[in-house]
Amino acid sequence: MPYNVTRDLAAGPIVLPGVAGSVGAVYPEYRTHKPGWGAAVELPVVLELLAAIADGQITAAQAQTAFAPFLARLEEFDREMDRRQAYFDYN
Repeated sequence: MPYNVTRDLAAGPIVLPGVAGSVGAVYPEYRTHKPGWGAAVELPVVLELLAAIADGQITAAQAQTAFAPFLARLEEFDREMDRRQAYFDYN
């Protein structure tokens, strides 16, 4: 059961308020074992972070770390879905 998530993201000195994303919705056949598999985030934010990297405002590592709130929420979602699946498997 996917749902929408909104989080503020911080990449070095840049703060992007109210970034929208979805957790538990996007499961493409590629990159299945990469962090973030199952989540989506609005493309304008990704483009803004890439532009900030190109302009030297932030590093690539700072941009990557900015997505930590979405990754944490995805981990919570995955744990909850695993718990629910275990319940249904048992019953």
